[in-house]
Amino acid sequence: MAMYFKDLPSLAFRDAQRNTIRYRKVDSGCTDERVYSDYTCKDYCPDVFRRIQELRNIHHSDYMMSIRSYWTLREILSAGKDTRSIPVGTDDRLMIGIVPKSEKKAMLHMLPSYCFHLETNRDSLLSMLYGIHYIKPVGGPTVYFAVHSRVIPSDANILGVYDLKGSWKGRKINKSRVKDNIILKDMDFSFRFYLDPLIQEKLLGQIKHDCEFLEAQGIMDYSFLIGIALPPQDSADSRSSYSEETSSRCSPTNSDDGRNSNGQDTGSGDCSSVNSVDSRSFDSERISSCSSEEVEATKSIYSDISQEPDSPKFRLGVRMPARTIRSKLIKEGHASSTRSARGLECTDVVLYFSIVDIFQNYNLTKRLEHAYKSIKYDSKSIVTVNPKAYSSRFQDFMSLIFHVND
Repeated sequence: MAMYFKDLPSLAFRDAQRNTIRYRKVDSGCTDERVYSDYTCKDYCPDVFRRIQELRNIHHSDYMMSIRSYWTLREILSAGKDTRSIPVGTDDRLMIGIVPKSEKKAMLHMLPSYCFHLETNRDSLLSMLYGIHYIKPVGGPTVYFAVHSRVIPSDANILGVYDLKGSWKGRKINKSRVKDNIILKDMDFSFRFYLDPLIQEKLLGQIKHDCEFLEAQGIMDYSFLIGIALPPQDSADSRSSYSEETSSRCSPTNSDDGRNSNGQDTGSGDCSSVNSVDSRSFDSERISSCSSEEVEATKSIYSDISQEPDSPKFRLGVRMPARTIRSKLIKEGHASSTRSARGLECTDVVLYFSIVDIFQNYNLTKRLEHAYKSIKYDSKSIVTVNPKAYSSRFQDFMSLIFHVND
């Protein structure tokens, strides 16, 4: 892997470029006071982020045109302090998240070590941070925003999207509040995935490296964002038939789950809008017992990847094939330990995933939250724990999700 950052001077990690851009108002009849024609912009550490963009073959000029388009800037300003994610319409690889000034400072402080980690871990699952900026309309407020990688492509045939932390207290979506464009949580999650042995080993090893890095940085409260999709060959017709199914045809193990989302919002900007299908669609017509013929067919999907797991074309978390079974991982505060899929109902899926929300320090606020919640609940069940405990629990949970395809 090329040394992308070693030749950069330390000043590059403290640099900022400021300029003014002007647009002609497209909708001259609009009376919304938040629509402006002149903007002051600042790009933090542009040379550093240009190198990060190169890691994912993003041309810097295309990147700047995408985030500074008139319509993108309008979306950013209209969001205000809302932390929802904003898709970049001109580039499906990018998502924008509004961040408070304090989080912007935390990102810049962590940037040198983050770059070194990316350089030494080509397969890192940490969400890619492509840029940090602010925009200030003339006469308007300053808005800080970060540009992240998009975890799930907009055209993916998504069955469900989950934000997983490995804890269970408060990690369930209220069924009465479930609606479109919402992601589900740990207690809603009921899948185990079976991977090629080389892929499974590589994946858990990389999760370990990433968690150790975040622990060393004093980071906690990160999530494993995962989208479960149908294989490409099942696209249009299957999605149509799935969407028409009713809960009466669902597998019984899924009767307590809420409706899945067709969008994501992790609160830090690393999410994306997707076309989803109700996850309850894993029904008897689609899931069959795993015969030897099906196992061989599934192995053929893996063949090209497993032969060269270190190939530059291979990326963890991007369109990864897997077999899955329905199985509750967490019930009433304890985790299930079933590992084999033999004899259980299973189906082929494609996975998209990344570790997101990676800039939350275990600061005084989080320490006080931990102390308060530990009095009321089991300290192992709550999200807010110290970075070492968080890392250990997170890795244990990932080992319950991903198993070897036997």
